[in-house]
Amino acid sequence: MYELKDYQSILREKAGRVEEIFSKYPDESSTSAKKFSELNDTKIKTVEPEIMVYGIYNAGKSSILNELMGEDRAEVNDVPTTDKVDYYDWQGYKIADTPGVLAPIEHENVTQEHLKKADVVLFVMSTTGSNEKIENYQRMKSIADAGKKIIIVLNDKNGDMGENDENLQIIKRQVAVNMKKVGIENVDEKYCIVTVNAEMARTGRLGKKNLLLSSSGIDELKNVILTELKNTSSFKILRNGIKEIENILEEFIKNLERGENSEMLKKMNEVLETFSKQKIQIRKDMNFFIDRETDNLGANLPQIIWDNRQNQDGINEIVGKELEKLNDKVRQEIQHKLEEVASILKMQLESFAEIKIDSQNVEYESFKNILGQLSKIDSQNTQEIVAETSETSKGLDPAEMGLAGGLIAESGKEIAKHLVKTEFGKMIAKTTFGKILGSVVPVIGPILTIVSVVSLLGNLLGGGNDREKVEAKLQAQNEAERQRVEAEMQARQELNQKCRYFANNIADDLKAATDNSIKDILAKYEEPFKNEIENMKTESNELNADILKLREVYNEYDLLAVELGAR
Repeated sequence: MYELKDYQSILREKAGRVEEIFSKYPDESSTSAKKFSELNDTKIKTVEPEIMVYGIYNAGKSSILNELMGEDRAEVNDVPTTDKVDYYDWQGYKIADTPGVLAPIEHENVTQEHLKKADVVLFVMSTTGSNEKIENYQRMKSIADAGKKIIIVLNDKNGDMGENDENLQIIKRQVAVNMKKVGIENVDEKYCIVTVNAEMARTGRLGKKNLLLSSSGIDELKNVILTELKNTSSFKILRNGIKEIENILEEFIKNLERGENSEMLKKMNEVLETFSKQKIQIRKDMNFFIDRETDNLGANLPQIIWDNRQNQDGINEIVGKELEKLNDKVRQEIQHKLEEVASILKMQLESFAEIKIDSQNVEYESFKNILGQLSKIDSQNTQEIVAETSETSKGLDPAEMGLAGGLIAESGKEIAKHLVKTEFGKMIAKTTFGKILGSVVPVIGPILTIVSVVSLLGNLLGGGNDREKVEAKLQAQNEAERQRVEAEMQARQELNQKCRYFANNIADDLKAATDNSIKDILAKYEEPFKNEIENMKTESNELNADILKLREVYNEYDLLAVELGAR
């Protein structure tokens, strides 16, 4: 699953590679280099997504912040020490530690002003009483009124996670009730709750105990932050900037290709350009397909889990089967897309037959090498195909080159290799979903039905004292029923949220696995062309090598845009 990466460092590295190539061709790149530089300076470099941390001073704000960053940087105290906004630079993000609730009014004004600039807001509460303070919810309303999604971080100071989840569930229900009391509308859409045990996370981090660290909830918090960041204006600016960079690179590559005089090299570059475009198109199509399928998964899982909540083992098995179905669907869709690519490339290779090649020419030898390497790829066709005619390559069947048949033959193995990594979903079904059930499905005792209550009334109605007892019992019963309904509503809402974030993570992993599959499969067929372009001893050898490098970085930019993409 994707993590909070330092996207600025990644973008700087790619920009350096592009600028190095631009510097070799000052005449051709003057316009492109200028556009590229201005775009990086005005849009890319200036974007620094901001995470704001807010809440009651003794709820564990600094502790949560330290575990989020993975090091002890914020001072942890039992008394308020932050009277201003303290900034921490972390992996390309700016984290703002703001004055807590109940800070002096001038300090709270600083916080409110800063709220307008934050991309994501973490509101830290604890399980030891701060969740009941009305001031919490008044500040939450200001966050909601500012149009921000509230990520409530419930710091489990009591250590109830996994042991006494019912206590946590009661607190979560009360949070929703209190939010409604202060006038926050559409509460279910305005917030999500992530339970984190900061002390457990710190113990796991310092002791290098990964199991303890993963059980602390800190990784879930990072995933939620990343999911919500994808919908912010900062990530949108980065995505749009990357798309503009791709346009600049595409224009520059075309300018460089015009300088190539060799007909054979032009053809080979056309093939590699097709590979590049097809990889990007498949990625686009597969991302759309995966988003659609995982959205359906995220929408259907809550009901599946709820209907089977009394049978934990049954849920694990059902979720595992749903993930297997999803894997199979993705595998079949990739297969279909590769069949389309094979057809396109076959037609393009047939165009090689139009080139008149002298058998004494180095280009003729290069062409033979390509055919030989392609034929070896196909497990069904190991005979090396060599052109026998000296004047033309006409008569060769591109299907025998291993391209059309071999592409499909290899694809199943490569796809399975990468998609099998998403089988981690089965493990998640047994751990994450087990945890979800434990924390969101309320423990509901037997509740008398209305029919039984009416029957009870008929049997017990008698004197005044008896009537009062029945009325008291009925009121208690009604209150119990009200709490049961309220508990179910809260549990269903939290289950929906957790399944949505879970589906987002599955989508990210499937996209990564899909991209790696396509890249590895097509690389085998690109390689002969790349090798021959580099081996052909011509004056334009370096030019073509640079074109290859630019195509590669272009593809990397496109992949990065996918990672940053909103759903």
